[in-house]
Amino acid sequence: MICQDQPRERFVHLPTPLEPAPRLSEALGIDLLIKREDLAGLCVGGNKARLLEFAIGSLRGKGVDTLVAYASDQSNKLRDIAAVAARCGMRAVLLVPGDGHGGEPPQGNRLLFDILGAEVRVVAPGLDRAGVMAAQEQVRDECARAGRRAAVLDRMLDYGVDATIGYVDAAEELHAQLSGGPAPHSVFIAVGAGMTAAGLALGLKHLGSPARVVGVCISSPAEEVAPEIERHAARAAERLGIPTRLGAGDLTLIDDQAAIGYGTLTPPLVEVIRLFARLHGLVLDPVYNAKVARALVDEVATGGVPKGARVVFVNTGGSPATYNYAPLLAGGVAPGRPARASMAAG
Repeated sequence: MICQDQPRERFVHLPTPLEPAPRLSEALGIDLLIKREDLAGLCVGGNKARLLEFAIGSLRGKGVDTLVAYASDQSNKLRDIAAVAARCGMRAVLLVPGDGHGGEPPQGNRLLFDILGAEVRVVAPGLDRAGVMAAQEQVRDECARAGRRAAVLDRMLDYGVDATIGYVDAAEELHAQLSGGPAPHSVFIAVGAGMTAAGLALGLKHLGSPARVVGVCISSPAEEVAPEIERHAARAAERLGIPTRLGAGDLTLIDDQAAIGYGTLTPPLVEVIRLFARLHGLVLDPVYNAKVARALVDEVATGGVPKGARVVFVNTGGSPATYNYAPLLAGGVAPGRPARASMAAG
């Protein structure tokens, strides 16, 4: 096993199911399989739960008692950091920009931060990468003065390597689940910061899988994301001691969906959320996986994915964000009028 020598703390329900979707397959004209990372366990599941096994594994022998991280107030990453801190008897200090709920009771992931017992601190909005790192390091130093040992979970640090390795492991799991059947034409997955897609593409390439990873950019254009994915993959490969490296031609990035804006819900996204819900009983989050599903449907319609092809859709979770969009999903969105929820999800 590629990742067997990596420190790891086990608390996720693995392997996650790879389930056929016959009614969606019939409607789309492909052989669709859904990798249910949303069923990974740890609070409400999702891709961050899997990667935190490796992140916490790396930290457990270092005496760390506090986890520090920055993201939006609807971040799936922050939710699962709060959950893993509770599971492991640690403290979580979560930094979020501004006051996203404007005095209203918190909803979605932000509500879960409180229920899970995390300390939430509001920092100035609009911080650049240096500002974000400085804010996290300030908390780390504060903890040190109080006699605590904090770790900053940021993609630029070891967390980014652990996160990528988590999805090399997922690639090996998926490869085993697919063995004995037809090889998939492609594997569709959301691309935010890029570690999940980097690990998946690196692992499948290392295993010799013919499946092509198709990353659907959620908020940043492909030209910005591609070098980050290559960097994440290279750092993970070095840690794992494998010779495989990712290049520009090793995965496909689609950034049409990023152009509509992060956290923006459009009529085509509402349509695809209802399609997956009504033909498979699966509710996709509006921020990440609805965009992946929309891109998949569009690729089939334009011939980018051939009719009859086997396709894997990796559902990375994020369901709590759905409830921030209740007025838009319940009442629909007027044609041609994109709408944004009151709190962007991350």
